[in-house]
Amino acid sequence: MNTKSRVINVHEMTWMALLIAMEMVLSKLSIGSNTLKVGFSFIAIGLMGYYFGPYKAAIANVVADIISNVIMPAPGGFFWGFTFSALVAGLIYGFVLYNHKVTIWRTFVAVLLITVIVNTGLNTLWIQMMTNLPYWTLLVPRILKELFSLVYQTGLLYLVLKWISNSRFNRIGR
Repeated sequence: MNTKSRVINVHEMTWMALLIAMEMVLSKLSIGSNTLKVGFSFIAIGLMGYYFGPYKAAIANVVADIISNVIMPAPGGFFWGFTFSALVAGLIYGFVLYNHKVTIWRTFVAVLLITVIVNTGLNTLWIQMMTNLPYWTLLVPRILKELFSLVYQTGLLYLVLKWISNSRFNRIGR
C-alpha cells in the first residue's frame, strides 16, 4: 500500500463528511415496526467502502456512529459495542467493494457478511449485554428480520452502486 492511499486529503475529507451526514440522516429514516424495521443507512456505509476502502471507511463509520450518538442519541443510549460493529461494517464494505467491479454477486457477499457477522452476530450480542435477555431468545426473531434485510439491502445497494459506477461520481475518493 502506498503512502498516498493512507493519507486523507481535503477532497476525500469533504466527501466523507457528506457521506457521514448522509448516514446520520438515513439512520433516522426507517419504515416499519421495531420487529421489522427497514432502514437505509447501509447505503451510505456501502458508499464509504466503495469510495475509500476498508480503513478509511471503518474510521468514517466510527466517526459517524459517535457523532450520531452525540447529536441524535439513540433511545437505549451509547454503547461501545455498536461503535465496534460500525468499524467492522466499514472494513467489510471496504474490503469487498473497493476497487472492484460492481456486480450483484459482490454486493450480495458484502451484504451477507454484514448481515451474518455484524447484524446477526455482534449486534445481537450487544443487545443481549444491554438487556440481559438470553442470546437465543433475541437471535431467532432477528434471523427472520435479517433474511428480509439481506434481500432488500442487496438489491438497493447494487442499484445505487451500479448507477454510481456508470456516472461521473465513480471516481470520488480515488
